[in-house]
Amino acid sequence: MTRPTDLDRRTFLRLAAGAGVVLLGGCSGNRTGRGGAIGPELDPGVDPRTLPPAPRPTVRVAGGALGFPSPFAYIAVPGYRQMSLMYDTLLWKDSTGRLLPWLAESYERSDDDLTYTFELREGIRWHDGRPLTAEDVVFTFDYYRRQTLGPLVVFQPYGIDKVVAASPRRVEISLERPDVTFPESLAGTVPIVPRHVWSSIKDPAAAQGLEVLVGSGPYRLESYKGDGDPLLFTANDDYFLGRPFVQRVEMAVVSDALTAVLAGQVDVAEAEVVGTRPAALAPFRSEQFGVVEAPGAFTFPLYWNLGKGGALADVRFRRACTMAIDRTDAVQRLTGGNGLPGNPGFLAPTNPFHVPVEQYPFDLAEANRLLDEAGYARRGEGVRRSPQGQELRFELLFPSQLAPLAEVVKAGLGGIGVGLDLRGVELGPGLYGRKLGGDYEMALTLYPGPSGPGPNSDPDLLRPMFSSQAAKGLNSANGYADREFDDLAERQLATFDTDDRKKMVGRMQEILARDVPVLPLYYATLFSVFNKTVFDQWYITPGQFPVGAYNRQVFVTGVKSGTVIRPVL
Repeated sequence: MTRPTDLDRRTFLRLAAGAGVVLLGGCSGNRTGRGGAIGPELDPGVDPRTLPPAPRPTVRVAGGALGFPSPFAYIAVPGYRQMSLMYDTLLWKDSTGRLLPWLAESYERSDDDLTYTFELREGIRWHDGRPLTAEDVVFTFDYYRRQTLGPLVVFQPYGIDKVVAASPRRVEISLERPDVTFPESLAGTVPIVPRHVWSSIKDPAAAQGLEVLVGSGPYRLESYKGDGDPLLFTANDDYFLGRPFVQRVEMAVVSDALTAVLAGQVDVAEAEVVGTRPAALAPFRSEQFGVVEAPGAFTFPLYWNLGKGGALADVRFRRACTMAIDRTDAVQRLTGGNGLPGNPGFLAPTNPFHVPVEQYPFDLAEANRLLDEAGYARRGEGVRRSPQGQELRFELLFPSQLAPLAEVVKAGLGGIGVGLDLRGVELGPGLYGRKLGGDYEMALTLYPGPSGPGPNSDPDLLRPMFSSQAAKGLNSANGYADREFDDLAERQLATFDTDDRKKMVGRMQEILARDVPVLPLYYATLFSVFNKTVFDQWYITPGQFPVGAYNRQVFVTGVKSGTVIRPVL
């Protein structure tokens, strides 16, 4: 993914902080019961203790630093996962999507669904040797509450009423309202920080000296030269789960990630999110190399800015546009078939909450008939005009790496007399600043973009995106409001019965397909490639939440599930 310049990043962070935006994410959804132990620490099917001891590897990962890797200065998900090697969360997810005990060994939810009580493990220490206690957890949530951080710090606490330490190892977190996603979206993402380091720091985003990087996590940062440069992490052999299986994690800047794996420059890399053709992956389907994939994990939404009024606010116009774009052909053309056509209900077909909705299949004749019926007149092959005489010509804003997709959209809409002026920009304020401010007519973006959950993750992702009652963020559908949708969006968040929640989320998808405020054009299958001879246990975290590939769980344990560490030589 192309990154904005350093100046653009700083400008964007100031812009977003000034707007008071906090990026809220849904998450992929296994749920615990009301309390007790948090899932098995060991997947019964894969016991690492039965595996033969193996050498502790050094793993070289494609990609340099993205922001300063503190909990308050990293940039987007790539920066978060770098930071997460040094800082722990109360819970954490493995390849099964199950929440594992991490700092917390157990938790309970109160009868009113408002308070979660976490019991911390014994004997956890910060990198400087001081004990981690419940007071550090309390401090972390209170400290975040006092800060104004930009939305590229993607996992910030929200909806918290109060946090108290009931004992040195017991923490009670009370919510403002019931939230079925809380264990994963907050307990499983918010990095716990040491009070003795951060209590004297008034501006945490500006604190970028290595001395502040004191975590409790499985790795320490040994080398950092600045944003965009290589990183070196070494194992914390005193880690509370045991000596991490991977001894060193080197993150290196490369010009072509897949080529770098084949050449032996790095051991693992992620393919481009816009799509990867089968021919590019063929060299990795071999004895030496491997491929892991996540269907439906990324998408490219087409936004109509309903707030601009006119045709953009006319559902007949949006339905006609939807029928004019051949989404199945786009998957083939742009990914060689490594993807899925976009769904007007937004959730990917791989999402367990997905339901069948109206698809508006490619049909130029029906699209033209619909526009004729709606009064958008066309002479010959020219651009249509509204009943008020305005041309149906709009600017399409998009990030430069989506230029081929923008051309597909332009050609499709041209077939029904809708003109597009293409406006390609770099990622950063040129795209997200305008999107956030509603300064666009139509836009193509990347979803989840800088935030965490993909379209195959927890369905609460629909609420911050489409509810008129939610705080506006980078992915919000500008100008869209539906009272029934808003009501369902709030109710599903407080619904702990999965079957009941599925019914609500199903109806939400039907409403979105009816109104088509945003159209995912296709879902790219995400791929990571790796050298098996170095390390072969890679996976892409279910829902991409919160880290995608490079999950610290696999670095620590050497296997794809649980918290028990594979024996080493």
